[in-house]
Amino acid sequence: MHRKDGQTTNIYENDDVIKGKIGKEITDSTQGKSSEFIKSVCVKIRSSRAAAVCLVLLCVLLLTAVIVLCVHIHTKSSNYTPETHQLLTNITNLTQERDQLLTMITNLSEERDGLKIKNKNLTNERDQLKLEKNDLQMSLGKLG
Repeated sequence: MHRKDGQTTNIYENDDVIKGKIGKEITDSTQGKSSEFIKSVCVKIRSSRAAAVCLVLLCVLLLTAVIVLCVHIHTKSSNYTPETHQLLTNITNLTQERDQLLTMITNLSEERDGLKIKNKNLTNERDQLKLEKNDLQMSLGKLG
């Protein structure tokens, strides 16, 4: 709205605010609290900085431990490479020897089976010859 003297008046403004009473009261009442608030904010910032620093240090420590373990494992694995090669060679040799032994077992088993058959045949032949001998002796006994 316009006044006669040319100044505008806001009808929504509070008369106390215009006079500066409320602003001064708010400033006076919060002045002591604001320093406490600032101190608590500073403490929170310091503690959050300390937490961040601790977190960074823990990350660095963890990264260092991982690197040390990787180097240790790599060193050990490179030491085991010749031993692994030697063990693989031994396994190959033992496998070949086992295969040869299995072949020998198979051959000996076949030979044994053949000898058993021969033995059975010879036993049968012997028994038959004994029977023939007995028959011949009986025939000879009848003749003589």
